[in-house]
Amino acid sequence: MTHYQKFSSVERVLSFLAGLANLLVGLGFFFLPELQLPLWPTSIPTILDRFIGAIILGNAAGAFLLATEKEWGRVRPLALVAVVYGTLVAGALLYHLFWLGASSTFWLYFLVDAPFLLVYYGLFIYHDLIPRFTSQRENISRYTQK
Repeated sequence: MTHYQKFSSVERVLSFLAGLANLLVGLGFFFLPELQLPLWPTSIPTILDRFIGAIILGNAAGAFLLATEKEWGRVRPLALVAVVYGTLVAGALLYHLFWLGASSTFWLYFLVDAPFLLVYYGLFIYHDLIPRFTSQRENISRYTQK
């Protein structure tokens, strides 16, 4: 197994920390009607609080599962879900902040989302793109040497 195929201990720790952050935020949203925490600058219907909390708790479960894996191939599908989800959330937050005049409080959510998203982008660059381009370069050099 090459180093690109391994999911390192540092990556597993980062995944665990992402799971922990998602767990806390997910529980906060899921129990928001009972806790009355100021997690969102506008009112949210109770059922939507629970729906948002459930999605984030699902992300937490996925991140905790990733923290137990040592092979990138087994991590990749859940990491892809995290990238898509994180990108959509970041895009929606920026849209609301710049074009719809959302409360500046939403910058806090963007600043929490962005580091996780950058880590997952980094994982895909390191584990998928670099090996792909490296192998293509090797194939081209083999072909041109013949």
